[in-house]
Amino acid sequence: MKAAVLHALGQPPRFEDFADPEAIEGEVLVRVTAASLKNVDKMMASGSHYDRLPHLPCVCGIDGVGLLDDGTRVYCGGARSPYGMMAERAVVARAWCLPVPEQVDDVTAAALPNPALSAWLALVWRAQLRPGERVLILGATGVAGQLAVQIAKHLGAERVVAAGRNRRVLATLQSLGADATVPLDLSDQELTGAFVREAGSKGFDIVLDYVWGHPTEVLLEALTRHDLKIAGSRIRLVEIGEMAGPTIALSAAVLRSSGLELYGSGGGSIPHQAIFDAFPQVWALATDGKLRIKTEPVPLAEVENAWQPRDLDGRRLVIIP
Repeated sequence: MKAAVLHALGQPPRFEDFADPEAIEGEVLVRVTAASLKNVDKMMASGSHYDRLPHLPCVCGIDGVGLLDDGTRVYCGGARSPYGMMAERAVVARAWCLPVPEQVDDVTAAALPNPALSAWLALVWRAQLRPGERVLILGATGVAGQLAVQIAKHLGAERVVAAGRNRRVLATLQSLGADATVPLDLSDQELTGAFVREAGSKGFDIVLDYVWGHPTEVLLEALTRHDLKIAGSRIRLVEIGEMAGPTIALSAAVLRSSGLELYGSGGGSIPHQAIFDAFPQVWALATDGKLRIKTEPVPLAEVENAWQPRDLDGRRLVIIP
């Protein structure tokens, strides 16, 4: 079969032949119709992600959409290494094959779950968002960040502030539900002032952080109280991504003065049942047209070029075998 084959960490995969997969007990064969290309796929291929690839050469792609032997269309993840979803065929655990509503096309079904679940699980499972709370999204111009704006509003957030680096996308976020926007390319002083201004007297209840690194450090300085007044409420900061850097400097004063609580949300911190419980709700929103995601289909044969860095303006690439 044809596949996106990775031979060395840090190099893009190549379009070439790879051995056909064979299912064992508890697995099924999937004829892949679409597989999204995400930051996590690139991080795993570079060796920088905590979930390392155990075998090389291997096929890239952690999730996608395809057809089972009986014609059932499914979204699936967790292909058994060295197989992945960026291929004509994959082998996956039967438990990780979830039916796709007929109203959702293959490209959308492949692109939507990973970023939508990253927002849904962070808000519902980690931060336990309550209607009427105020949410700041760092990295709102990425695919996941745009969905986080929509999902936070759907879940009843009173106010959603969207902060991002891409000003073109930032200008569109109010149409997705953002009440205010903050460009992250401001000077530190300007950015601190913007965070303070948008927090207002009520502050933020929840921060979803897709960027980490220096922008988060600036935010934490803005949240630090420099007086003796008691903090009015908790601030639950949920770390999801690290597009601006893998580490931060955290002052003890932030923790002592702001009511800050730090959480992480990712594959190793969310129980499988929470993921399965979220899928029907995400599919329902997609079916009703209440989640908007921009996509760009790319033929599997062009995967090496698609892997190269470029400004996607908030679009998700989807590999089509």
